[in-house]
Amino acid sequence: MNIFEYVVIAAACISVTLLKMRAVRMRLALRVIGVPVKARCVGINQDRKGRYTILLNYTNSADGVVYQFKEENYKTPPVRMGGELDALYDPTGQVPPTLASDHTRKKAFPFASCVAVPLLVAATIAFLGGF
Repeated sequence: MNIFEYVVIAAACISVTLLKMRAVRMRLALRVIGVPVKARCVGINQDRKGRYTILLNYTNSADGVVYQFKEENYKTPPVRMGGELDALYDPTGQVPPTLASDHTRKKAFPFASCVAVPLLVAATIAFLGGF
């Protein structure tokens, strides 16, 4: 393995891992600083694959402004048009809002990180070993 191949593999693995870590950090931050609010469903769309996206409005308790966000990738919508769901938003605006139930439901296994880290280790061994 030459240096170029190693650098490409290492950069890809490190990028995937860092992006995953950023997403986890944002979710943890919202658990701590998130402000609970009721979000009203104002739109439901279905894509070609049959997955649903819901569009939600919530009112910021500090300034009274109505904000909108969307939640994607549902097999069935968790709410009907006009219905309300519990949501969390970041008063500083650094973390996107999300449904409160997303913090309690089981998340998908982090396949990307489980592949990226061992691949980086294997590439490093192959590079140092001269394979």
